[in-house]
Amino acid sequence: MRVLMVGPAPEVQGGVSCVIRLMLKCSPPQIEYTMQPTVAPSTTAAHLRGKSLAYTLRALANLWYFLNSLRRIRYLLHSDSYHLVHIHFSKRGSTLRKYFVSRLVDRHGTPYLLHAHSGGYREFYQRVPQFVKGRIHWMLCHSRGLVVLSEQWSEFYRRLLGKCARPIWVMPNPVEFPERWHVDTSDTLKLLFLGRMGEHKGTDRILQAVARLPQPLRERVRLYMAGDGDVDAVRRLAAELGLQAQADIRNWIEGEGKERWMQETNAFILPSRAEGLPMAMLEAMAYGKALIVSPVGGIPEFVTDGQEGILVPPDDVDAISQAIAKLAENPNLRRQMGLAARARVEPLDVKGYMQRMLAVYYEVATRNQ
Repeated sequence: MRVLMVGPAPEVQGGVSCVIRLMLKCSPPQIEYTMQPTVAPSTTAAHLRGKSLAYTLRALANLWYFLNSLRRIRYLLHSDSYHLVHIHFSKRGSTLRKYFVSRLVDRHGTPYLLHAHSGGYREFYQRVPQFVKGRIHWMLCHSRGLVVLSEQWSEFYRRLLGKCARPIWVMPNPVEFPERWHVDTSDTLKLLFLGRMGEHKGTDRILQAVARLPQPLRERVRLYMAGDGDVDAVRRLAAELGLQAQADIRNWIEGEGKERWMQETNAFILPSRAEGLPMAMLEAMAYGKALIVSPVGGIPEFVTDGQEGILVPPDDVDAISQAIAKLAENPNLRRQMGLAARARVEPLDVKGYMQRMLAVYYEVATRNQ
């Protein structure tokens, strides 16, 4: 099965690239992938939004890279015989890029599968002009089907498709399970945050929630925060709140640094306002961490309040603070939740995921339009 994969480069920071890396790394012998990136680490611009000059320069570089990607995709389609094209998309510029990719692939006559990732796609779709909605609908309706992250997203895209029925496969993001993991029951709560820093994912509210803890309890909490976005602003807020001594705030980490933090921490926090199904949360669950997360996107399908973790309203700082206090005061509860979290994501093992994806590929490649 020859598959042309189209999406961000595996080296790009973010959950979509993390999924792509796992798929390429763990693909079964029946799948032969060719990866064609549409955006590279040096051209990503979303994290610079609001910084006009830097954002504009990066956006222009992104456009040039994408135009070259289109030429490369056209060449690959004409020079090689692919059974299908697997297109990963999210909101904003990703949707625009993948619309042009889908037009190109459709003109060539190769079937394509769409893989929807973004947690904020509903809000994005509501804001765009009708002209753009029409292009999104065209992209969806000319596909051979969609892979989505949860039942909630399946319902959303089914409504979006309307009379243009297409198969939808619910496939939560895959997880690669660590060889070494343990559940830490020490008296210190070591909270891990990984992702884009800013209001959307709640880094400001995490710091405010810790600052509201009574002093003796606050001294038993440590924060480990890493990601892209406005990292300097998060550091400044930590200093203003008097948390700089107990908050380790870094830029995006991968490899050994990420592995070390996964091993050292004992809980994961993400009071996000919108999500698809966050890879960082699933990875933390695979390491047996208790969770403090918000019930958005596909999260409630994998986290039951009081079992794998604590669900909190994303903008309720008091509720976030109370959840942190509860895990800090109850190491045994934290242990029980961590074990439950690990068990909950065991069905998402990447090896099983790739076998299910292979079955989807066969269906897409043999299905009539």
